[in-house]
Amino acid sequence: MRRLTIFARYPALAVFLQTWRLELTVFLAGMVSVRGLPPYHEQIVMIVGLAVLIRSLTLVTWKRGARLGFLFGLGHHLLGFSWLLTSLNQHGGIWMGFAVLILALLAATMAIYSAVFGGLLRHLAPRPGLLPLAAPSLWVVSEWLRSTLFSGFPWNLVGYGWSDQIYILQMADLGGVFLLSWFMVFPAAMLALIWIRGFHRGTMMGGGGLVLGVVLVAVGYGAWRIDVLSPGQDAVVAPPLKVGLVQGNVAQVHKWDPKYREVGLTQYVQLSGAMNESVDLVLWPETAIAFFLQASPEAQKRIVVLSQKLGAPVLTGVPVADKDEHGQWLYYNSVLLLDETGTMARRYDKHHLVPFGEFVPFRSVMPTFIKKLTYGTEDFSRGLGPIPLPWERGAIGVLVCYETIFPQEVAQLGRASARWLVNVTNDAWFGELAKPQHLAMAQMRGVENRLPMIRVANTGISAAFDQMGHELGRIAPNVAGSLVIKVPPGEGHSFFQKTEPWWIGLWLYMCLTAWLLGIMHRGQNY
Repeated sequence: MRRLTIFARYPALAVFLQTWRLELTVFLAGMVSVRGLPPYHEQIVMIVGLAVLIRSLTLVTWKRGARLGFLFGLGHHLLGFSWLLTSLNQHGGIWMGFAVLILALLAATMAIYSAVFGGLLRHLAPRPGLLPLAAPSLWVVSEWLRSTLFSGFPWNLVGYGWSDQIYILQMADLGGVFLLSWFMVFPAAMLALIWIRGFHRGTMMGGGGLVLGVVLVAVGYGAWRIDVLSPGQDAVVAPPLKVGLVQGNVAQVHKWDPKYREVGLTQYVQLSGAMNESVDLVLWPETAIAFFLQASPEAQKRIVVLSQKLGAPVLTGVPVADKDEHGQWLYYNSVLLLDETGTMARRYDKHHLVPFGEFVPFRSVMPTFIKKLTYGTEDFSRGLGPIPLPWERGAIGVLVCYETIFPQEVAQLGRASARWLVNVTNDAWFGELAKPQHLAMAQMRGVENRLPMIRVANTGISAAFDQMGHELGRIAPNVAGSLVIKVPPGEGHSFFQKTEPWWIGLWLYMCLTAWLLGIMHRGQNY
């Protein structure tokens, strides 16, 4: 007797797979496309995954398209944000099952934006020929919304997939990471168009030629910009900044334990003192000093002595407490520039705080059992905004932790005459996948604003980039060490920096153009 297939044994499974085949395909495409992001940088995988989504959207109604877009985003973010499980389970003490549920809720929330893409694309591109115009622009609009609404969370925008391609990366000084996202989705839309029309020689040559032309323009622009920005042999340039990066690699479980306060501070002082060459600036990461320095004259003295020995100020993350006009204590996640004078006047307070990490949104109406994931019971207060920290060698655009993932806010620092971008962070909270992802975002901010980016992290990856995105040196993750890097100054201005608020208008205009063309040529099959 012939053995029954699994579908014959379970007819309901066969019906489910037949009905939801497209949904499952798109969900898997979203998961696979994560391979296009750092640290993998398999751009062709990302492009194919996006092409599967775009092709599928042409087969369905707008309602089902919204569902497909949601499922693509859900699969994409479940893997792309998987590092969050370390934060929730290991450091937040949340049961793994509940941590997975929280991850799924975050992924589902972020997938709403790709659902908007899925629901609207059919309206903007009722004919396949409009896909190369509509799809990339609409995708960028959805990413801009994700970056802006409800505090924003622009982690893993698809444009970061180009961060290892130094020539294409230079396009960021024109349109930021959003322009690079357009460059990722455009070939995917062309591939979907070729797929629809059939893989004929003429179609493939036409579509492939257009994609190749766009890529060559991007590469040509990048090569030209690097040539222009690279100083010639006879050029007179400002001296580089000699920066000492210090990575303490203090375990997160010990970082805030009062018993280890002295150990953590000693680690950073010793690593800094061991640098065997002169420096202009020493960088310690976010909350490297994990206690209130204001209340410890002895710790202040140790840093003053260190600054005198090195002949350079120490820029360090530290919590700060102030009283408001009503006598209430306010707490800040701050960065201080400390020198041999002992003054703590030069200070930056983080303004873009992490919901549920540094404060509980709507705390007054939230159930009391909902608490921050980080150490301490009190919420941090917001700083005044992206304001450069004054310094003799040029104002420093300080970015604490994930403030560096917001292109709009970093551009504000550039417009406010910051000469150096410095990202202090503590990625020990997260899984290992977050470290290269976060590093790529910092690199992108430097290129967008044509400013050097200097980054120091508690457990890594600490590194520095010049204004073109070239890596100047790094300290490997999960090791303690120090490194002196010569960082050349940057131009400090770019087209993107000047025009950043207006780019969303261009993307919306392109979407509107596709929609109007669709109306004007209704009934034509092109």
